[in-house]
Amino acid sequence: MNKIKFLLIFLGLFILNGLILAQELPLVARNLEVADSEARIGDIVSQAEEGLIRTSSPYNKNIVGVIAEDPIVVFGKETPTTLKVVSFGETLTKVTNINGEIKKGDFITSSDRPGVGQKATEPGFVVGQAMQDSNQEEGLVLIFVQPQKVLFPSRSISSGIITELFKVLPQSMTPETISELLRYIFALLVGGGSFIIGFLSFIKALKEGLTAIGRNPLAKGSIRTAMVLNLIGIFILTSAGLALAIFVILY
Repeated sequence: MNKIKFLLIFLGLFILNGLILAQELPLVARNLEVADSEARIGDIVSQAEEGLIRTSSPYNKNIVGVIAEDPIVVFGKETPTTLKVVSFGETLTKVTNINGEIKKGDFITSSDRPGVGQKATEPGFVVGQAMQDSNQEEGLVLIFVQPQKVLFPSRSISSGIITELFKVLPQSMTPETISELLRYIFALLVGGGSFIIGFLSFIKALKEGLTAIGRNPLAKGSIRTAMVLNLIGIFILTSAGLALAIFVILY
């Protein structure tokens, strides 16, 4: 039964991750000093001894993010030598098909071409995942930027988890385990559903609030108050769903 619980948790986390990646999250960037004078919008940049430069080696472990054009939120002071660098969120990124045609969901890593990404086909550091297909020699593609190290870039995580789950289930099916399994599935649906709905509601409220402030700066105070009250309500409802899920598991 422990194996079933373990796989269900990972399955739930994967589904949550997929739903989060499917949303248009607020694009947040930082104004960072860039030492590479030829760096442009869409370039992948990494940390080097001389500072931030266009990444020019595959699977570079020092990838910081991608230079963006118009993020929703930008932190840090802007100077003549800073550029807006995104480390989490969707933005257009330079890619090439030099390492194979890029499909939606493929992990993207750096390449030998300065600032240009390519399809990741082996374990290593990546800049994020492709949100669109591309078979261009070089061009801009929407990428969900999230620098990280991946172990199986060419393998579907969901298919692996589901395969393992179906391997374990037939060996564990007894009347007692079926009852336990249904209870955990119900708790997963309730808790996961509450968290997902709460998270998406939070993102929607944040986006609408930022948009409203941008359109009407004079009403900033009242808009912020409405946002805070809205977020408190979302937090209470989400907490109630999670509490119910915990109650189902424990009792």
